[in-house]
Amino acid sequence: MAIKEITAERYNEMLEVLPPALWLATRFLVGEPADHRRCTITKKVVPVYSAYFFAYGRYYEADPMSFSEFRAFKDSDLPLPP
Repeated sequence: MAIKEITAERYNEMLEVLPPALWLATRFLVGEPADHRRCTITKKVVPVYSAYFFAYGRYYEADPMSFSEFRAFKDSDLPLPP
């Protein structure tokens, strides 16, 4: 899974573009699916959504995730700041 650091402006832009499909504290999934694929957790074909995170004082964008993958994702899975 690709994860990249982004600006606060990009994070806020994506937060405001549509109501989040799922919002958990400092992370959210954009409100419209980016695609459908087999979930790595449930093994079912489900919608996946662009994922955004705020952790360690930085903002991140990740490849699209299912609800189950997003809930299972931990801040420790993000790249640590230098």
